Amino acid sequence: MFKPHDYAFQIEVTIKSIFNCSKYDIGGIADANFIEKQPFTAIALVLGNFYNRIDTSYKEKIDDFLGKYYLEMGKSMLEIGEEKVKEIVEDFNNIVSTI
Repeated sequence: MFKPHDYAFQIEVTIKSIFNCSKYDIGGIADANFIEKQPFTAIALVLGNFYNRIDTSYKEKIDDFLGKYYLEMGKSMLEIGEEKVKEIVEDFNNIVSTI
């Protein structure tokens, strides 16, 4: 059974770690409940935080990620579906772990 909140919580943990914040900081964007409804807002916040501070190869990874999943922007995790959400979270984590 698809549990979008579990995936949202994974992203929440990453955001709280990167920004050293609670889930209610940054306007609540770090909260799994928000992330479940607007995953790309939260992901774009994290990736945008790094974008101008990294070299070109990492910028290309971020651009490729956003280009690959741009059709999912504005959708909730439930609308995106489990397989695609799993792929998005894995790709997001891969980018963040290499920056």
